[in-house]
Amino acid sequence: MAVEMIVEPKWVVQNFGNVRILDASWIYKPKMDPAEYKAKYFNKFGVAMNELKNAEYFAEHINGAAHFNFDIAYYPTEEERFALYDAETFSAYIKRLGVFNGDHVIVYGRGKDGGMPAASRAYWTFRYYGYTQVSVLNGGLDAFKLAQGVVQSGESMISSGNFESKTTDASILAKLADIPFDNLASIKYLDARSKEEFIGKTPIGYPDSKATGVRCKDAIHFPLTEVCGAKGFKKKTDCDQAFAAKGIKTGDTVVVACGIGISASAIWLAAARSGIVAKVYNGGIHELANKAPQHLNTKG
Repeated sequence: MAVEMIVEPKWVVQNFGNVRILDASWIYKPKMDPAEYKAKYFNKFGVAMNELKNAEYFAEHINGAAHFNFDIAYYPTEEERFALYDAETFSAYIKRLGVFNGDHVIVYGRGKDGGMPAASRAYWTFRYYGYTQVSVLNGGLDAFKLAQGVVQSGESMISSGNFESKTTDASILAKLADIPFDNLASIKYLDARSKEEFIGKTPIGYPDSKATGVRCKDAIHFPLTEVCGAKGFKKKTDCDQAFAAKGIKTGDTVVVACGIGISASAIWLAAARSGIVAKVYNGGIHELANKAPQHLNTKG
């Protein structure tokens, strides 16, 4: 049975016993050295879950929620902050979070924008691995508490599930070689970063990069604020209008990018809800700055 992409907190409270909830909160931290990560934690989920803990999750989370930890669900490479495992390896991690095949998984975040960027990234990830029984809790942890939802501190005791993904959906992922950077006007390439980042008022963040600019020529500025407010996703009709105002419509070739693939996932989810098929560029500015800086050639 199809589930809603975005669900409201009252619905989650009312259906609490029929869903599997994952806390996808992530607080920015520097990328670990890829070689060090590979040696210590790559596909070593038991070790990683013992050592790479998130203080925010332990301080407070929805009762019974397991922590979908970005520093474990993905791994760092030189090009990508959050590189994607193969389906079998990802499945091994999700089993440890107590997810069973057929569960209606609810992912949520916290903090600014209702935690929608992080929750959307987790949602997009499940969809990438072919799992469609997943929804984002609109407004995140704060909205859930306002709806009289029960929270706890410490770590939830989770029994293993039987989640299994056997495939990935390449149709929602854009790789560097897939994007026509020399003719970006031929597609709709949405840059989801803030205005300050888009125009270069805020430094690009990669001082060793040979980039001469801060964005790609012909990129369309489509920041997170177009689809999210302080308390979560805006109404679908508002998002429909935001896409239309930028000339983005059903049938367009759409790629969404940001710094490291988190905010872009929220734009991707809003687009999907509006009937617009898009891809997330997982490498984002991080990959361009390090591997293809010639494409970051515009500023101001």
